[in-house]
Amino acid sequence: MGNDDPTVVSHSDEPPPDLPPPVSTSWPGASHRVDDRYTLEEPIGSGGASVVWRAYDGALDRSVAMKILHPHLAISDETVERFHREAKAAARLTHPNVVPIFDVGTDRDIVYIVMELVAGPSLADLLKRGGAMDPVVVAALGEQVAAALGEAHAHGLVHRDVKPANILLTTDGVVKLTDFGIVKAIGMEEAKLTNPGTVVGTAAYIAPEQLQSDAVVDARADVYALGVVLYECLTGRPAYQGDTPTATAAARLHQELPSPRQLRADVPRGLDDVLVRATRRDPDERFPDGIALADGLGRLVPTRPSEVTSRLVSPVGAAGDETTTLPSMREPRTDPSRWMVLIVGTLLLATIAFLATRALGDLDGGPSAPDAGTGTETLPIEATSDFDPFGTPDRRESPDEVPLAHDGDPATAWTTEPYQRAPQFGNLKPGAGLWFDLGTTRDVAEVRVAVTTPGITVQVHAVDQLRDIDAAGLDAFAAWGEPVIAPVVLQETGSFTVPDEVPGARYWLLWITELAPRDDGRFEAGIAEVSFVGRS
Repeated sequence: MGNDDPTVVSHSDEPPPDLPPPVSTSWPGASHRVDDRYTLEEPIGSGGASVVWRAYDGALDRSVAMKILHPHLAISDETVERFHREAKAAARLTHPNVVPIFDVGTDRDIVYIVMELVAGPSLADLLKRGGAMDPVVVAALGEQVAAALGEAHAHGLVHRDVKPANILLTTDGVVKLTDFGIVKAIGMEEAKLTNPGTVVGTAAYIAPEQLQSDAVVDARADVYALGVVLYECLTGRPAYQGDTPTATAAARLHQELPSPRQLRADVPRGLDDVLVRATRRDPDERFPDGIALADGLGRLVPTRPSEVTSRLVSPVGAAGDETTTLPSMREPRTDPSRWMVLIVGTLLLATIAFLATRALGDLDGGPSAPDAGTGTETLPIEATSDFDPFGTPDRRESPDEVPLAHDGDPATAWTTEPYQRAPQFGNLKPGAGLWFDLGTTRDVAEVRVAVTTPGITVQVHAVDQLRDIDAAGLDAFAAWGEPVIAPVVLQETGSFTVPDEVPGARYWLLWITELAPRDDGRFEAGIAEVSFVGRS
């Protein structure tokens, strides 16, 4: 069962995996007949717990996959009994995204499970090609695996070993999950962290609570593991990598995974939100089970998910042909029972759009008329600082230049570091900016911003109490809440009208999400002057 133990037909020209030396006279080889029904044909996978064979079922005249437990595990009557019990429980699952179990048994020293033979690659095979997958493909793949987990969770089963090698694709793109309950059955959870032959794949995806002897391992552990798998598919690299398997597993005990958007700026916000929630260290902060996770991912997929994932196994998709058209990821689908939420949300969005149009004044980014605002008093700024929670500690965004953003001189400016490749901070982080302390709670009517780099995208946040300002990453940014002024492209100077319903606040954040191009092809943002006008 290890990282390279898929129930899958290999189309590779490589020789079959080496089998462990036999420790029993009945350890089978090719052409061996099991229970006078199944004829072993060729090994198609091998791991620390079992060998998977392609076999012929003479009773039903069909090819099957037969997983045979290694002899050193099969010698324990307790392990064999538990193995049979877990396999029979998993055999009750009937779902299009679950690899069905046909039979389970023992023939002398051979302990086996017979399953559907999936004639397609595993996700582990696909990841070996390298590169990040399209977000809509990742969502469609995840929706199918989560649906399989949801079926298991509804029956009281926890997979415990969700990883790319256990996620298979049929030749028409249907995603199937295999190996339910095997880890629990053979009692390998401790062995995974000490046996080099089995740990690497599992250590990369295991939930934090699976490393704690006294913790409850439930459906949320599967949610975490799938979130980590999808994170790897989306970013093109494992979420956790350590020098040893133990270090890889332990890394998740001390830090949250960074948002996928920090590594890949084109990840849609909806998918980013789902994966951030799925991979929280605290199980209580995750989706409660596969059903909820499938619902969250399904809202993002615009068509039948297998139609999207078929690209992974089609000749064109396998070749990475970028001319293949994929549907765009949609905004979350809403259940008809939530029609009232839709109506209220639509009205709210219309109101925000109207207020944003008023705030911008001219559509070309020109300044609003001075007498168009609702306030008259320019408020004093008590303190300010650069805000770069997703950056590295040794590379802040020009902290020494911060006072230039409100010194009353439009000829001086605070500027970000220059970035290459992309206006989204070189695809290195989702944003950076400046925060301002007005000294006390103030009702702000307008936020006026003058820039030296036309074309940057900014949004404004406001809070009356600022916590976790010294935190890093998502926690620090989340402390600011939702923006009070939606993202706007600034060409020169903008005067943003703060909606009347926004309460007074002491702290204000100017958050930059996209930079402007420089003459040398790099990207940066320059803020010449920021001021706040009080409400009269």
